[in-house]
Amino acid sequence: MKKLPGKNKTALILIALFCAVSTGATLRYYDSVRDIITTLKIFNEVFQRIQEDYVEETVGTELIQDAITGMISELDPHSRYLKPDYFSKFNQDYAGYSGIGITFDVIRNKITVMSVIPEGPSDRAGLMVGDRIVAINGESAVGLDKDEAPRYLMGPQGTKVTVGVDRAGFTQPREFTIIRDKVHVESIPYAFILRPGLGYIGIIRFSSTTGSELKKHLLDLTSKGMKELILDLRHNGGGYLDASAEVADRFLSKGKKIVYTKGRTSDSFREFYSSDELTFTDLPMIVMIDRFSASASEIVSGALQDWDRALVVGETSFGKGLVQSQYRFRDGSALFMTTARYYTPIGRQIQRPYDTMSLEDYYTQIVDDSLRRQWENDPARPTYTTKLLRRRVKGGGGITPDIFITAEPDTVSDVVRALVRHPQRLFFTFIEDYLNGNSKPTISLTSFLREYQPEPAMLQKFLGYIRETGFQISDQEYSASRRDIQYFLKQSLADQIWGDEARYKVQLLRDEQLIEALTYLPQAHRLLQAAY
Repeated sequence: MKKLPGKNKTALILIALFCAVSTGATLRYYDSVRDIITTLKIFNEVFQRIQEDYVEETVGTELIQDAITGMISELDPHSRYLKPDYFSKFNQDYAGYSGIGITFDVIRNKITVMSVIPEGPSDRAGLMVGDRIVAINGESAVGLDKDEAPRYLMGPQGTKVTVGVDRAGFTQPREFTIIRDKVHVESIPYAFILRPGLGYIGIIRFSSTTGSELKKHLLDLTSKGMKELILDLRHNGGGYLDASAEVADRFLSKGKKIVYTKGRTSDSFREFYSSDELTFTDLPMIVMIDRFSASASEIVSGALQDWDRALVVGETSFGKGLVQSQYRFRDGSALFMTTARYYTPIGRQIQRPYDTMSLEDYYTQIVDDSLRRQWENDPARPTYTTKLLRRRVKGGGGITPDIFITAEPDTVSDVVRALVRHPQRLFFTFIEDYLNGNSKPTISLTSFLREYQPEPAMLQKFLGYIRETGFQISDQEYSASRRDIQYFLKQSLADQIWGDEARYKVQLLRDEQLIEALTYLPQAHRLLQAAY
């Protein structure tokens, strides 16, 4: 693979070899022990010269960490070295963390609770969405920025933190004592009945609990009358291999191969098969993927497509099929190194080719439509046939959908985008103030989603509100952006009245890709009937 120039590239490779020599690792894999040792000595001399003579003082550990990072970047696009702070963040996303169980933003200079994890520490203590945390352990928290706040709120499991909370209706802040606990970040935040009989499950990552989460949601939706399913894997960058196998297992009868891995060593070869545990094999389903669906998402969509179990709809997926084994080190850092490749049940390699392009081009190929089309239409891509119906499907990297539906381009104007991204969260704060001074809509959420639109009086108040904050927008710009502004006001209103799931349901009202996918549900029924 051709690489972009890297920092201290040669030296970076040498330091790892130096470690191998110093720890007594065998050298039988190297061409010339003498040459390696000589080069390692040069690396050491270069390192000393930098430490002693470089124009600015350097931190030796940071140089070495950069060296490791540069060495790993020479291997493939997905092997990587995570420094201790980055690895800690990775664990939060996929394995959970110890804290108080909220998501927050800093609004009007105060830590504002945006969501409370159900049955988590804050939920048990009584915190609510919209609460302002103004004090932590008796010290003012006003003015803390978004990066500082976690240092005060997170901590060892079982320890206590007392927060002062300002809430609408409180005459003065009240204290809540929260016992920090292990907090799991849900990988399936959205699972609901989209319309009578149709279930919707959106998986945003594959974590250690995705399998159990999916089981719970499938049982719940079935009890609510689900007869068909949309499984949404768009923008899901992957996660744990075992979790992807568990997800596919829920929809396949016993004994079907889900995925296998193959690498240079014998222990890199693994096969995953479906079990006879609780399955939903008679549920017609559409799996939605896009260009950002990667790794574990591709394992699931690839297995269900290979077995003619689900209709795959959307865009060709990312094409990330390299298995990274995890190696942890005593300083809290970790190495994720490719040791094998993923293959679908019929033998399609998931990994997209990368040997003939730079790292920059490898990632650009995903977002540049013309480059994507060149790859997708490359006559060199092999063709395979599915297990049961012998349908023709493409190989050569990624999962090509049965039905192409391209995501609509972002048409939000620059001025509305600036409103959405404004650091004062203008939509949120306006609706918060509006609800404090006006009665909430009395209609049900279903009617709200179907019928409600912010009235002209609210739109006029919002215009005056944002102008009072100093936001610059002309009458013409505001008029041209009316529909988008109504949408974001409706979304914020749903969030603050009914919660995050309602906000997401408003978002789906403008999801043209999903709306079109629903028209192919009859085809998903026919596919299931023909195959099973």
